[in-house]
Amino acid sequence: MPSERPAADDIESASGAADERAAAPAAQTGRAEEEDDEPVVLVVDDDRDLADTCEYWLRDDFAVRVAYGGREGLDRMDDAVDVVLLDRRMPDLSGDEVLAAIDEQGYDCRIAMMTAVEPDTDIVEMPFDEYLVKPVNETDLRETVEELLVRAEFDARVREYFALESTEAVLESRDAHDLGDPGALDDLTARVQELRAEQESAIRERERQLERARRINGFLRQIDQALVDATTRDDIAQTVCDSFEASPYDGAWIARYDETIDAIERQAAAASIGDPLASEDGPSGDASGQSAAAREPTAVVREAIESRSVVTAPVSKAHVERALTTPPSVDGGHSVIAVPIVYRETIYGALVIYVRGDISAEERSMLAEIGETVGNGINAAESKQLLYADTAVELVFGHTDTRDLVIDLSLEFETTVRVEGITPTHEGVVSAYIAVEDGDPAAVVGAVAPLDAVIDARTVSEEADEALFEFRMTGASVFVTVAALGATLESFSATRGDGEFVVSVPPQADLRALRDAIESEFPETSVLAKREVESAVQSPSSFRRQLEEKLTDRQRDVMQTALASGYFEWPRGSTAEEVADSLGIAAPTFHEHLRAGERKLIESFFAETEADRRAGERRAGNAADDD
Repeated sequence: MPSERPAADDIESASGAADERAAAPAAQTGRAEEEDDEPVVLVVDDDRDLADTCEYWLRDDFAVRVAYGGREGLDRMDDAVDVVLLDRRMPDLSGDEVLAAIDEQGYDCRIAMMTAVEPDTDIVEMPFDEYLVKPVNETDLRETVEELLVRAEFDARVREYFALESTEAVLESRDAHDLGDPGALDDLTARVQELRAEQESAIRERERQLERARRINGFLRQIDQALVDATTRDDIAQTVCDSFEASPYDGAWIARYDETIDAIERQAAAASIGDPLASEDGPSGDASGQSAAAREPTAVVREAIESRSVVTAPVSKAHVERALTTPPSVDGGHSVIAVPIVYRETIYGALVIYVRGDISAEERSMLAEIGETVGNGINAAESKQLLYADTAVELVFGHTDTRDLVIDLSLEFETTVRVEGITPTHEGVVSAYIAVEDGDPAAVVGAVAPLDAVIDARTVSEEADEALFEFRMTGASVFVTVAALGATLESFSATRGDGEFVVSVPPQADLRALRDAIESEFPETSVLAKREVESAVQSPSSFRRQLEEKLTDRQRDVMQTALASGYFEWPRGSTAEEVADSLGIAAPTFHEHLRAGERKLIESFFAETEADRRAGERRAGNAADDD
């Protein structure tokens, strides 16, 4: 225990100090608005590089706040914080003092000390949950945060046991002769044994839960890594199913759902899966082991797809024996779990998993994350196929649905409206550049401003017979739906309420799912034509592929948005600040990405033209030789 804890009023004075701090970027200081379902992690460390690295390691799964000192850490502390990663040795206010202040102020959070200070018996009475000795790596850090979040659900006495056990383990790693008070370690060990005896049953159950959580989190990371190498939808499906062979579950398969004929088919399966779609005919509760509560997996899959949520249900022993190639020798009571595979508004199917017994709320959340990860992987693979393919499938849609802003504007102003370009920006927002012929700009902006789906609207340029606008939107047009589906909008125009748009997708894409998603959002829309598009003889695909391999996603988005918004025109249709604002970035960042992208574009162009020149010279030389 520290020799002297700071008084409460001293801590309040420290945390309320008026010393000014330089404004940090959003990525460093945490998110302005944290998602309700994201655990909040506060990193407090005066080593800025390490603090920022921790934020980078954790930000994909947690809302991370960063503080570069003890006082700032207390300023950033509130009831929303779930886990604190706390350095001990800081110049303004030590980690020990911050820890004491958090404890005295009654915050209900888990705390891990993360420090290079060798642990000694002075830590025995300190109210932390874990002690990490620097240097730490990404795996250790993530596993610590994940475990502390699980521990947060435990009863107070059980949490105390795990915290003291952690302290005991870190002290036992040191030579007893190096400890300041070896007797304190003996007292701690006795306290741990006492708590173990008192809470034996609960602790055993929680140890099993923690072990399963560790295995599942490790499994999630394995899936993420495996998806990096998968290139097609079928590859992704099989890779995920194969990954389940080393998981805490008994097997998995992926179902594809055909809504048109209300049918479910198996797309991929692990080696441990036999025939999961075999009929389960037979009366409930018969000798085969069917229970009254058991359900067929097909029904569970339908429910998961329709509800867009994880659905679990018990399945019969007879079904398990048919579904698994090696059924368990002892029936532990199996459940089937159906996890929807989704990307934004698109549902690709469901991941179906077998497990003995029930699953916890934490597991449901983790499995839902797998469904989203697989959905993102499928979308990325199909987008890459479209980018690199020499052929694509185009769907031509007729569109008269006035719930679409483009159709409505063309009807209201009795004119032609064209979508010149769209750019998905962030959090589902799409920036669209829309040309309206013979429309009063003020009237057009006034017509769209009241719509909830329109975040911002501005006039980019005005010509004698046409005006160009930028609308930042979260819905109210088919191009937002198309962007959410990961397809490419090739063109979209409407005249007096009669519209047509063309969507491009890779040949392997699920065209029915795309069509159904669009038509369910805008019922007065229908497919007019489907065609396969070939690249020209002198295909730009190789040039584009070369350039895309060089450009980052952000550089490509910046250049595309700048072009569509009239930034390259003179006089400019949009300023750098306006384009940067539409992308949600600062103007200097916009210029940085734009210049880098322009340089790569020019380098790629001249590399391509030089190759063409040399090829032409070789052909001319060969022709001369023939002569």
